[in-house]
Amino acid sequence: MAERVSSLLRRSVEHLEDEVPESYRLLVAEIGPMVAQLDVDGEVFSLRGGERLQVSDGAAQTPSVRIVTSRTGILDLLDARVGLDEAVEAGTVSVQGSLDDVQRAHDSLMAYVHATVRASTQPGLLSALREGA
Repeated sequence: MAERVSSLLRRSVEHLEDEVPESYRLLVAEIGPMVAQLDVDGEVFSLRGGERLQVSDGAAQTPSVRIVTSRTGILDLLDARVGLDEAVEAGTVSVQGSLDDVQRAHDSLMAYVHATVRASTQPGLLSALREGA
């Protein structure tokens, strides 16, 4: 059975903190106090900023943004088969929140991707994400 996306994200941010601390600190600063609720193929979890990034199972009480997508949608973005703007326009990725919070989520996603390319453990986690698609 494929590992849950929330578990993969939890492991990913823990590895980033250890492997690329400067990139991790930039990511934490970008997210700030925001709470993002994610729904990936019906698995609902949240990512909370603050002093450290925290991934929690279940719905957030007061999310700043809500993002709905699928493993396939995530992989299409990571593999550059589609751009983020195209995925949103096609409904493959749905984002709800205030304009400021959606922009912060976007900028945080970019900081996350920039951090992951510098961490040696991330390719293994990406392989685990692919196993569930």
